[in-house]
This record gives sequence, C-alpha cells and structure tokens, in this order.
Amino acid sequence: MTNHRDPIEQWLSKDIELLQPPQGTFRRVRRRARQRKAVQAAGVAAGVAVLVAAGAALPRLTSNHSQGGNPYKVGTSSPSHATSGSAKPASRTPRPSASRHLLPLSSAGTGERPPAGFRPSSVTFIQQGALGAVIGQGGPSCGPAPCTVVAATRNYGQRWTEIAAPPAGPPAGSSGVSQIRFADSRDGWAFGPQLYATHDGGARWAKITSVGGVVVDLSTVSGRVLAVGAAGCKATGAKYAAGCTSFMLYRARTTRGSWQTVTGGSGLVTPGALQLTPGYGYLLAGHRLWAGSLRGAWRPVLVSPASPVTPACLTSAAGHGLIAPTPASSPSGGTLYLVCGVAAGQKRTVYASGDGGRSWQAGAARGLPASATATSLAVSPAGPLVLATSAGIYFSTDARAWHRAAVHQQVTGGFGFVGMTTAASGVAVPVNSGLHEVFITRDGGRSWRRSVIR
Repeated sequence: MTNHRDPIEQWLSKDIELLQPPQGTFRRVRRRARQRKAVQAAGVAAGVAVLVAAGAALPRLTSNHSQGGNPYKVGTSSPSHATSGSAKPASRTPRPSASRHLLPLSSAGTGERPPAGFRPSSVTFIQQGALGAVIGQGGPSCGPAPCTVVAATRNYGQRWTEIAAPPAGPPAGSSGVSQIRFADSRDGWAFGPQLYATHDGGARWAKITSVGGVVVDLSTVSGRVLAVGAAGCKATGAKYAAGCTSFMLYRARTTRGSWQTVTGGSGLVTPGALQLTPGYGYLLAGHRLWAGSLRGAWRPVLVSPASPVTPACLTSAAGHGLIAPTPASSPSGGTLYLVCGVAAGQKRTVYASGDGGRSWQAGAARGLPASATATSLAVSPAGPLVLATSAGIYFSTDARAWHRAAVHQQVTGGFGFVGMTTAASGVAVPVNSGLHEVFITRDGGRSWRRSVIR
C-alpha cells in the first residue's frame, strides 16, 4: 500500500529542542547594555555641560540688592569648589573599572555579586550602621587590564554586591586608588594615592586635584572630611606612601565642599595616622603629634615637662607609632592611645593621654608578640582596644594586658587594618588580599569570622 505521507512534512512536524547559548552570554549582553547606557548618559551630561557653560558666558545683570550669605573612620577624613575647578569629571570611557556597574551604595544587596577573584584592599562602614563598602581589584572576569571594583553590603558583611567604582586602576606610584571611606550613603572618597569623590553614593566619581601630593590618608566625621597629601615620596608600585618627607592637611565639607589647607609640616605620614573624633582630630607625622578641631586650626602638641613620661616615638625622628582616640578625646577629656615600637623586634609600649597628648601615662604590652609588626590600632566606643598585627588580632580592656583574639581561620601574614564601628561590631582586612575576604567581629574584637567577597 502506497504511503502518501510526505517525509519532509513529517520531519518538519517534529518538536525541536533549542540549543543553549554559550556560558556567560547573558552576562556579556547585560554588560554591553550597561556600557551603551553609560555612553548615552555621558552624552547627555556633555550636552548639559555645554548649556551650563553657555549660560555662564551670558552677561550678568547687576542687582542693587546685597548678596548676603551664611558664612569614624573605618577602614576610615584655598582651592576652588570641588565641582568647579578642584574636580575633573570622571572619564566614562568603556573600561572595566568605569563601566561595569552604575549602581550606588544604597543599592547594596540588589546587584550582581562581585567578580570571582576579587582582592579587597580597604573597607568602610557608615558609623553606627551595617551599610558599608569594600574596594579592591577584580579577578579574571575584568579582562586583561587592571579593574578597580567596589562591593557593598547592607548587613555588615553577610552579603556583598557590586556597585560603581571610580575610573582608576590599582596604586602604581602616584596614580590609582586603594582605599575607600564613606561619610554617609551619598558622600564618599576613594584615595591612595589619587583622590576621587562621589556625592551620589558612588554612581558617579570625580577626580579631585586640589589636594596636592600623594593622598596617604583620609578620614571623615561630623560633616567634615580631612585628607593628608604627602610630598617627597619615593613612590613605586603599590608603596605610594614610601619615604614621604612632608605633608599638607586639607579640609572640606562632606557635601561637595571646597578643599582648604589646614596646616603642613615635615615628617612621614602613614595610612592610619589621621584619626578624628566627632569634634577633634589628631595626626601623627614622624615624631610629632598634631591636633586641632574639625573647623579650627591645627598645631603641634608639646608634651608637658610635668608629664610622667614622654612616649618614645615622640622623641625621635625615626620613631613610628599608632594612635587611636576615644570618641570624647580632646584637650579637656577622653583618652588618646598611642602604641610605640610597632616594628618587629622593637620594644613595644602602650601609652594613654587624658588631655590630648600633653601628658602621658605608660601602660604595658603584656601578651603582645615582640616578633610581630603592629599595623593598625582601634578603640571601640565601649573602651576595649583592638590591635592588628602580622601575627593576628589582639584586644585589651585596660591597655595593659593583651589577649589574642579568636580568628576562625588561619591568616598567613596577619592583618593590615582593623576598625570598630560600634562597641560590638568591627572589621579587619588581611594583608594577603588574595584571600578574597575581610573579617568581622560582633563581640567587641574578641572573635573574628571571615566574610568572603563573592
């Protein structure tokens, strides 16, 4: 019996199975779409800039009316206005560090995860809050060029998602960035050695040029941000703060304020040497301690002849120390802590001052390993001191007896930074960024657990 069914029709009537696209196709499509949006946004911004410039060129009408005017660092603070001369608009060329994501800090927890292989170098948390950000270099997914990445969290490190990053590479001599600070959910800075600022939570970054030299430190509190620009540095590669011989201290308002020179002097300034309280601040430069109010002048602090002791690192130009003030520290109260002998093998002593550095009491360093290098000192609002070293993290409740904190993972090389956001919560950054993680404490520095940035 003849079969009248057409074999071609029979083949066409069968169900077919669609082939899956190659792995990573959707991620590439989304990335290219964001790049197109970034280019379009840049074009619109350029058009607006032209209109503003044209308006500025029009003759101004003279008015007969008088123009009156109203005259915690976690890691973390006269040129023209930051957006009109002191800052250059951030480039929006389609490079990985500038165009991967355009999400602000407030979007933490809603974007994509950071790229695999992310290497964190600095972390910041908004005071008394769980919202924070970490900056570092991306992994292989960034491509062949260096890729600066910023990740954010809104639950103190339980989950991280990627947000917009400044258009800068890693630190290389006098260029690049490696540190990050946020004053609130909108105002933030990336620095070390260059300086970038954002006032929309990180969606857009602008390069600041009115802070001279290599920016080695920055801190912000109470609506003010202070930055240290160093000169005479022998900056090579990532060691941008090496060998600096002089410094200038600058100050601005956190909300787009112009940067003004506060003071300057000689001496080596290292990251962490600038510490601010809600109303006062300290800067350790070489063997000299500088201090002042957030809005007033800063001057060297002279140790009183009546002081029971003069800290060793305030008597020698070769001395180097770590400082940490309590929130109430000032010339009239609170406590300022100073650790001298931070290098491995040096005699280590902890000092405390209740009058802003004019007189000191010597503590002790019982329990601290002499063979370790001390890298960062923090004091929680409740009082305990926390010290990061190359051998681990240590804490003390009286600045005399020190105890090794429990770190729930072996960390080769120790820690390069420690900071306390509240009496219970703090964060530490390992020296080895290849661990792809930071460490979090929720018990005042007594124990630390890792928070993987991925």
